Amino acid sequence: MKLGNPIRVVRGVFQIRALGSRVTALIGDGRTLLIDAGMKGSAGLIHSGLDELGVSAESLSGVIVTHYHPDHAGGVQELVYEKDIPVMAHRLDSQFLKGAEEQPNPFQRRLMARLTAPLMEKVNAPLTPIHTELEDGDVIPFDYPVQIVHTPGHTPGSITIYLPDRKVVIIGDALQYRLGRKLTPPAAAVTQDPEQAMESLRKLLRLDFHTICFSHFPPFHGGARAALRQMLDTYTL
Repeated sequence: MKLGNPIRVVRGVFQIRALGSRVTALIGDGRTLLIDAGMKGSAGLIHSGLDELGVSAESLSGVIVTHYHPDHAGGVQELVYEKDIPVMAHRLDSQFLKGAEEQPNPFQRRLMARLTAPLMEKVNAPLTPIHTELEDGDVIPFDYPVQIVHTPGHTPGSITIYLPDRKVVIIGDALQYRLGRKLTPPAAAVTQDPEQAMESLRKLLRLDFHTICFSHFPPFHGGARAALRQMLDTYTL
């Protein structure tokens, strides 16, 4: 998947490779919602991908941030700067994005956090106004249902976006799909509470979905819920 080159996931759902992560575009009738925004400098790639989809920049009606890490939220300000485009994030992570609290270093080991501190100061998401502080169960007004599921663990305010009509979950970094072969838990090195993260994944089994969209891996098509259950059974034995 080339930078800026969109791929189709299911009807009305596409992914665009930005800097540092994939951005998911939900295409409606004259409106577009973005899930995440990549790192700083990703705006051009995202607009290029939307252009290829025949989607105008004027159709962008909102950006939903799955969590505050810079490879997901760093590019938000570029997309919405001087534009009346709402930015949405869970209440807990919005505190970091809008500057009410200092953004924690994603690396959990003290040595790595100390070594990467100068870099993080440069790549952290710029302070961004949050128009809507999301909560578990919120539904975003759109052309088809877009439901928020609070899945903490990777960060306190990590969220999954559930599209019940498309049977898709957009999971951010709450899960990995290494080598396109099997599901694994989120990366421990940058996951704040691994045990809570696993509980959040169990919560997703209540949903009806066939496809999982990730931020750093290709989508998992077909039987995704069963594969998640199998993974959770393996890691709880």
